Amino acid sequence: MRKRNRNRFARVGLLAIALLVSLCVMGVGYSAWTETITVYGTVETASWGGGLSDAVATSENITLSVAPPDTLNVGVSHAQANTEYTGTFKVNNTGTVPIRIESIVFALPPNVTADISGVSEGDQIDPGETKSAGVSTSTSEGKSYDFTVTFTFILWNE
Repeated sequence: MRKRNRNRFARVGLLAIALLVSLCVMGVGYSAWTETITVYGTVETASWGGGLSDAVATSENITLSVAPPDTLNVGVSHAQANTEYTGTFKVNNTGTVPIRIESIVFALPPNVTADISGVSEGDQIDPGETKSAGVSTSTSEGKSYDFTVTFTFILWNE
């Protein structure tokens, strides 16, 4: 009877070795049929940007210029009291996604008022869109003065 027990264990051991060999052969076959492929490419994400351009005086004694990308410089020389001086400029979206005007901040000297027309805080500007805007200013005193208007743009997508 002992002989039979050995044969049983020998058969089980032979079966385990056969399974192990077959797994190794399958692994070698699989590795021979697989390859590593490297793909090189470029991914472009959205870009966004806003800015001011084309500042033009529309009345005498006023000068306008743009300090890229978001500040409008305004100067008035020899201003008469209670006289309005005006100019125009453009607000551009140079990106590929919509932007929003988050804030418009005036840095005014004393006794000077100013206003922006055509655009306001919260306006959405779509990609490639340009909005025309205006600036008007006056003073209660006859004097020369300068001020800035700074726009803050944020990425916006409804």
